[in-house]
Amino acid sequence: MFFLRVHSVDTNHPVSLEDAEFTTIYAAKVAAAAQSKPRFSERRGIAHLFRTRGNSSLPSHGAESTLLFVVAVPNYLSFNDFIRFCEPRLDHVADLVFIRNDAMEDRYSVVIRLMDEMKTDTFYGSFNGKKYSPGEAEVCHILFLASVDYTDSAEIAGTPPDLCTELPSCPVCLERLDADTSGIATTLCDHSFQCPCISKWTYLSCQVCRLCQQQDDNPACSVCGILENPWVCVICGFVGCGRYKEGHAVRHSEDTQHCYSLDLKSQQIWDYVGDAYVHRLNQSKVDGKLITDVNSHCRELGGDCDSCECSEDSGISGALYSSKVETIVDEYNRLLASQLETQRQYYESLLMEAKSKAESSISEALEKAVNLKIQDIQSKLEKSLEEKKAVAHIHQTLIEEQQTLSAKYKEIEEREATTMRLRDEKILDLEEQIRDLTVYIGAQKTLNDMTNSDDIKGGSLLPVPSKQSSSAKNRRQTKSSRRRN
Repeated sequence: MFFLRVHSVDTNHPVSLEDAEFTTIYAAKVAAAAQSKPRFSERRGIAHLFRTRGNSSLPSHGAESTLLFVVAVPNYLSFNDFIRFCEPRLDHVADLVFIRNDAMEDRYSVVIRLMDEMKTDTFYGSFNGKKYSPGEAEVCHILFLASVDYTDSAEIAGTPPDLCTELPSCPVCLERLDADTSGIATTLCDHSFQCPCISKWTYLSCQVCRLCQQQDDNPACSVCGILENPWVCVICGFVGCGRYKEGHAVRHSEDTQHCYSLDLKSQQIWDYVGDAYVHRLNQSKVDGKLITDVNSHCRELGGDCDSCECSEDSGISGALYSSKVETIVDEYNRLLASQLETQRQYYESLLMEAKSKAESSISEALEKAVNLKIQDIQSKLEKSLEEKKAVAHIHQTLIEEQQTLSAKYKEIEEREATTMRLRDEKILDLEEQIRDLTVYIGAQKTLNDMTNSDDIKGGSLLPVPSKQSSSAKNRRQTKSSRRRN
């Protein structure tokens, strides 16, 4: 998966397709796309392509992304021509942004956002590696993008994200890199940076390709001017001397994080991060083995060994060399088989040990969980018993208080009844005394009022019972009885 940062100098400008002359079939495609509202726009800026270091997996049809990046579309292919090129899958496109760099007049790039991952995989499989035109050599190179960022700061756009490295924007330079680094698995030629390979780029905006095509010139270090062992950065085209001279190429890589550099003498690309060559040109196309360097004199003559001394005793030397190679290959095969068996046993033991550890850890975890559950249940049970005891104690206390209050209530009733009885008796006694006093006072008054006192001389006083006093007494007794009840 790749990351794209664009040093954008403007915003998106809508691309007008009204002036384009399309076929009837393509016009129907455009109309269908217009109904789904895809957006075609143009943006000017410089694109910087990055990839995570150490990530050797190739982008595949199963990449979880809906963003695609078309690298270096040739300029003779107009925007309308490119949309016509995408005609079979145009209805899958949601956004299509043409990114043009004014300094690169021979090509532009395209960012495509599709509707879903399945349609993205279909678009990738349909157009990746396909020629733009049957009569041309350029093919469509598509990369899956994890994200696209636009910024107006050149420093931010050129700074790689964490654990990422920048890749060249030239397709020829990009194809020279290993497939695990560039993500492009096919090449148009052997890419030895010869004139026929590079001449297809009309304007030669790539400084690396231009330096490789100028075979008569001897580029010098941009800093110290040394002509020996020049290295050119495939990202920006900086020419510096090797680490065994002044090391300006290495310093440039450390300062700019551009880790890929081309040795103009051997035509090999070095990765300063991985500290190794990364391209595929030193591997055989037949068996994939490394190809040893031929004699420098033969290389100067174009590889024709018939005209030099290398051809002498070639038969005997070839036979001896073949026998030695076969012996070494057989020995290495046996050694590899034994080492593979040892590794198999070792990893099987590791697997068994890991399995036993996993089982023991699972049993321990299960036992620990059960114990924790039992302890939790026991604590809840003890808490419930304590609550039960507290409730029983409160119940017993309430019963005792109820009995005490009942006894006090009876005692208060008896005391009230006695008080009422005594009060009634006292009231009766007072009433009798009042009655006696009333009778006495009345008699005294009567006696005082009588003028002839001789009439009552010799008489006797008899007591007369009072009906009113008896009836009043009966009423008082009735009221006191009601109060007791």
